[in-house]
Amino acid sequence: MWNFVGRQNDLQSYGEYYKGNWLSGINFIDEPRLGPQDELPAFLKDNKARNKYYFLPLILGIIGLISQFVKSRKDFWVVLLLFIMTGFAVVVYLNQYPLQPRERDYAYAASFYAFTIWIGLGVVGLADFLQKKISGILSGILVLLITFLAVPILMARENRDDHNRSGRYTARDFASNYLNSCEPNAVLFTNGDNDTFPLWYIQEVEGIRTDIRVCNLSYLGADWYIDQMARKAYDSDPLPFGMNRDQYMLGKRDLVYLVDRINEPVSLKDAMDFIRSEDPRTKTFGNIRDRIDYIPSKKFKLKIDKSRIFDTKTLPENISAKIVDEMHWE
Repeated sequence: MWNFVGRQNDLQSYGEYYKGNWLSGINFIDEPRLGPQDELPAFLKDNKARNKYYFLPLILGIIGLISQFVKSRKDFWVVLLLFIMTGFAVVVYLNQYPLQPRERDYAYAASFYAFTIWIGLGVVGLADFLQKKISGILSGILVLLITFLAVPILMARENRDDHNRSGRYTARDFASNYLNSCEPNAVLFTNGDNDTFPLWYIQEVEGIRTDIRVCNLSYLGADWYIDQMARKAYDSDPLPFGMNRDQYMLGKRDLVYLVDRINEPVSLKDAMDFIRSEDPRTKTFGNIRDRIDYIPSKKFKLKIDKSRIFDTKTLPENISAKIVDEMHWE
């Protein structure tokens, strides 16, 4: 409905009648669901995503659907299956929980493509209908003008302002500032899409600070991404992983348990050596018969090299007394 009838606004809805609903622009249809539309506050009335299509794209798509069903039943079933499998079936398959962090309509984009096929065929269907009423080329010209004005031009006019990205440099400047705040040859760890993609853009397109290696922790559980990180990229060196590919590929150490067998901190190096070991004795314990990958403690320690901290200017030397010799955590 957002795509082919109209949209109330881009405020994410959790069920409110004034946020994120479909809106046609035809008051007697909209008002029973959404209330009076004449005296809206400015933040609703002037919302750039308030797009009214008056049902026209939907109607044209339904005309195309019916036209294809009548003319070419076999092709109709192909497009219908594409529409269902990439729309309704995706809804069932993903089983999305409510209250998502953002609207997820893009998950069904392929079903929108299928419907636009029917919109295109709707133009042909209208032309065929008018040819029976008006002879000659006039019917085709008339249909082209009507449908072009009623759908693509209307949608372009309604959508232009809320899709316009000109003058928006926040993500680009964010990426540039992030990278330029790092020391030469740094490794910058990120954790998701929004803090990673601007960095990739600014390095790939604008060539800014290509000496820095960006490493997305959300991807680092996948062997293909570890492979990427283990190769040189731009001007940055490979990350120094402690495992070879046979030890981290899919199916190996996908899950590493924490088993509290040693009730005292173990050094991080010893813990990693234990994980990397192929000795069968590091894969079984107690009555466990199946081999599992695990660390025999939930407590860890890491020696602190104060001189390196000062050499790299991570911290100033005047706080030396406050720096512990060994970190402990659980």
